[in-house]
Amino acid sequence: MKRWLCILILCLAGCIDGRSEEEKNKQLQDKLAMKDTTEITVLIPSKVSSKKLAITLPRCFFGTNLKNKVVDGQVEEIASSIIFPLPTFSGFPNDEEALHQCPDFSRPVAGLSIAPLFPKKRGTTEIEYGNYWFKQQNYQYTEKEQRNNQTLYRVGIAGKLTVFANQSDKNQQDISIEFWPFDAKDASDSYPHQTDIYSVLDKEFSVAYTVYSSRYLHGKHKPLANQWYFADALIDIYKHNESLLDHPEIVQGFIENNNHILDYIHQHSKVVD
Repeated sequence: MKRWLCILILCLAGCIDGRSEEEKNKQLQDKLAMKDTTEITVLIPSKVSSKKLAITLPRCFFGTNLKNKVVDGQVEEIASSIIFPLPTFSGFPNDEEALHQCPDFSRPVAGLSIAPLFPKKRGTTEIEYGNYWFKQQNYQYTEKEQRNNQTLYRVGIAGKLTVFANQSDKNQQDISIEFWPFDAKDASDSYPHQTDIYSVLDKEFSVAYTVYSSRYLHGKHKPLANQWYFADALIDIYKHNESLLDHPEIVQGFIENNNHILDYIHQHSKVVD
């Protein structure tokens, strides 16, 4: 009796798995791609010239849009994402070993989104730096406060704030720091623990990513209780009704972290015609 019951269970299991052979094969290929260390080059074309940003990394570092493709050496994408273990963006890079291994998707991961910058006016090739995002979509921003040669803006209508740091008309110094202030009435809200960064890469491209507070960091990656960490410090000042404009050291922490990330990308990319 037990034998027939086992056979029945196996038969039912086979019937329940209604995936086609094509679907099963695709899922298998996706799993293999997540561990594929073969280097590929992703080309991202500029919107203002014939140049392309060529990024060369193991295939497993790229986002799902590339994992689902059969890529042999080189592929062109409108934009691309690069996936890393979550801690590598918080005080990046604080885990050199993780930067050379395929990300483990059973643990938290984060992504760098890389895309071309757009000219201010359609049909032109001029990009305006120094608060690039403000100049592109200034209708999204309203001034909240201004002092110490900085301006803090409201973004949209959801309470999000942004400061444009290291303003410049030169490449790699244009950075936007967007965040939600801590609200004591909703202390469980996760959004203050995520700071969105937008920066300029090689004059014609943008890079975007999220820096997380230590709430999301674990083990050796978690800052010590007495260790100053710029992402936690941003939350802490709003807990005490202070403003980011009075804390240039926090802004500098985000800038230095951003420079580390851009340096890493530059090590694995180049602009080609």
